[in-house]
Amino acid sequence: MPLLLDRIHELREKYLLQRPGPSLAIVGAYNTGKSTLINALLQEEISPVDVLPATPCPILFSYGEIFSIHADSRLKPSQSRQRLVSLLRQKNIRVSRVEITLPNPWLKKCSLIDTPGLDAANQNQLLEKIVPAADFILYLFHQRGLDEQDRYFLYRLKGSPFLPSFNRISFWINSNCGHPDGSALVATRTALGEIFGREVPVNYLDTKNKESVENLRLFIETELASLALKELEKLFKEEDKHIPRQLARTLSIKEDGLFLSTFWDIYERARTALETGQQFVMLQQMRSGIRERLAAYNRKVLPAPVSPAAEREAWQTVNFTLIKERLLNLLRRLLKDPALQSLATREHLRELAKSMANDRFFITLWGPFSSGKSTFLNALMEEALLPAQDKSTTSSIIRLHHGPEKLAVAHYPLQVTLSLLDERDGEVFLCREELAVLNGWLKKPPFLKTLRGIEVCTGGKFTRVNIAELSTLLVQTQNLFRPRASPAGINSHVPAITRSIPAKRAIRAVTAVRLSFYNTREKTFRLADPGELAEFRHLMVTPEEALLVDGIDIYHPAEMFKLATFVDTPGTDSVHTRYAKTVAGWLSKSDVHLIFFNGRHMLSPTHRDLLRHTAFPEKLRENCFCVINFADTLNRNEKERVAAFLRRELAPSAPPEIHFISALDALKDKNNFAFNQFLRRLERFVLTQRGEKVLLRRIEQMKELLTMEGYESSPTGRVLEKYCRELEEIRLILKQPGGYRLWKMPASLRKG
Repeated sequence: MPLLLDRIHELREKYLLQRPGPSLAIVGAYNTGKSTLINALLQEEISPVDVLPATPCPILFSYGEIFSIHADSRLKPSQSRQRLVSLLRQKNIRVSRVEITLPNPWLKKCSLIDTPGLDAANQNQLLEKIVPAADFILYLFHQRGLDEQDRYFLYRLKGSPFLPSFNRISFWINSNCGHPDGSALVATRTALGEIFGREVPVNYLDTKNKESVENLRLFIETELASLALKELEKLFKEEDKHIPRQLARTLSIKEDGLFLSTFWDIYERARTALETGQQFVMLQQMRSGIRERLAAYNRKVLPAPVSPAAEREAWQTVNFTLIKERLLNLLRRLLKDPALQSLATREHLRELAKSMANDRFFITLWGPFSSGKSTFLNALMEEALLPAQDKSTTSSIIRLHHGPEKLAVAHYPLQVTLSLLDERDGEVFLCREELAVLNGWLKKPPFLKTLRGIEVCTGGKFTRVNIAELSTLLVQTQNLFRPRASPAGINSHVPAITRSIPAKRAIRAVTAVRLSFYNTREKTFRLADPGELAEFRHLMVTPEEALLVDGIDIYHPAEMFKLATFVDTPGTDSVHTRYAKTVAGWLSKSDVHLIFFNGRHMLSPTHRDLLRHTAFPEKLRENCFCVINFADTLNRNEKERVAAFLRRELAPSAPPEIHFISALDALKDKNNFAFNQFLRRLERFVLTQRGEKVLLRRIEQMKELLTMEGYESSPTGRVLEKYCRELEEIRLILKQPGGYRLWKMPASLRKG
């Protein structure tokens, strides 16, 4: 088969020499591995690679006898490879394009275009200049699959005149951050099918795996060969029209040598035209074989089994819940004691008890999807209870509390509001998942019996409607987003392909639907039971179930949950924009923020905007920790550069502490050094914030009230002295280094 590709390449060079050679553009978000892929294809380290965005402008790689760099006409050409690295690392670089020639044999087949990551500034350049100029586009996703920035760009690409043919773009997921679980592949195929209105092939790629890169190289060569054959076929079809006239002229040639030479040339071109037809059939067979190889590789890439974690040496954290209960118990006994005679003191203590009973302390994990938040919590519980996938999984706020039994309680509210439209830059998009879920609910008679009322929002106002009226309005809304070539539907099926429309046209659409139910309800799952655990996990990952849930409370005997209530949140940059609104609404309730980042995919534009515009007050900034996950994929130098990049990008509001962990490694090994070190730091911080600043202050208030009561009446003071001694015991527990926990330093920490 490689001989077939070589033959097609020879024909192209012979008959299409005047036309520019084919070009391949590699497009995708920041840090998806585009530059790494180019180096793998060329089998040499030429394109700068970094854990941070390292390609500030398009870089064109083409064949040349010597290595050279050209960067705009105002910069001098260079033959130094180091010059390329220093040029691209300049701050505020204003070079629109860098051209590199090098004597790499693969570049004889096609030139390569390395592109910057997607953001608002780069999208117009990609759409208007790079995409039209490229013969083939390879779109690369991060291992977590398609995110909100990808979706927005691909919608623009689909609706633009710059993509000449859908057959000239191919989609790949770079799985170089560990074994994928397959969820992102399925989710990305589904999302692309919704965007382009057809089944879209998506394959796994590992830029660090030779077999995977070789599969991709063969795929690219066959696709470019197919494009070349189509050009040759068009050329020869045009020449076929002139063959009879050429033969007639040849017959009039008197000189034998010239006659034979001219006739042979016509014969060769006719034979080559027939040959290209045969080659096209053979190439289609070859393409089918390559697709089978890619499908086999997709099946071969399986999740790495999580081995049972080694036992961690026993240690205990401070149980604030127990201390709070002990203080509340003391207050109850005190308020019932007749020795406490002052009505004013009793009133102060009642207010204190009420305030303490309502005390909650939340540690919130938030950040992009697939950054390891759920895996981090699984590592705390020392078992994989929460679903953790490459794709976006968590869809609602999940609060994790300490409790003796493993339970999950899903809360179903009186009202559920589904947003059906999403607006961005004056364009409105249809939220297909929400619409599909709503249509599914309306087809279930048991669900309809629980409905108390339905309201739709049009023009900014909610109006009460019945089910028939709702169905009509939904169809009308869907028809607004159907492509012009697609006939308007009369049924309630969500269109397979949709388009964006201007905000002015969306005034007639239903922007949201509010469903009211007769009763709130709760559903409890015993997580120790395998059947109920599977049912709980199904609820979390199934949209028709998850969208009905207003929040989930999990109770687990994990030691760290004694410290505070941990909160898991949806990914802020998911294609479901409602997730970012849910997270933003919760953040003000949180006492400590663990802001998660993917070490191999730092600061997507959506995440950066949320961090910058959330604008934490100074006192809240001190309660934030940056947690960079997937630290096992970074070396020491890369960690230092990532930390410096984060502080620079988030300045002046950057949290003071940055920690590198690997949540998956911690789930496998409970004695993971970096993970345990971070937990100790977090515990010390909470001891200060919750222990010294909250509970100690309340203990001092109680002691002050009791002391004043004792001075006013000496016999009463002797009776109340036992309460003061008990308060002093609790105070010492909180003031002693390490609290009252029995901490035995793990062996892994002693080694460190």
